[in-house]
Amino acid sequence: MHILFIDDHKDSADAFGEIASGLGHKVQVAYDGRAALELTQAQSFDVVFFDIELPDADGRELCRLVREEGASRDACVIAVTGRTDLRDDDLEPFDGYLHKPISAGALERALRFSEG
Repeated sequence: MHILFIDDHKDSADAFGEIASGLGHKVQVAYDGRAALELTQAQSFDVVFFDIELPDADGRELCRLVREEGASRDACVIAVTGRTDLRDDDLEPFDGYLHKPISAGALERALRFSEG
């Protein structure tokens, strides 16, 4: 699978990428909303992991933009957040979500979920 991890915490994004790459996936990372939108518009990703709170964008709004147009509009989009106060309607644009901190096992389960 071709996977994009978006997180302003570079160590987290890079660690997620290393785990997925080690599982045999093609991986890219982005550290802000602008780069994430550029990548998802230009390339087709199978799975996109979005940090909900980026310094330059709201991950929920970015998810809506990705779904509207671009090469990754059919991707499985999974929210990543440390927040515990979100309701189901806050996560509505996403196909699923993970709470930080994320273990390698949780990431592997999310990838299996994204495969259908």
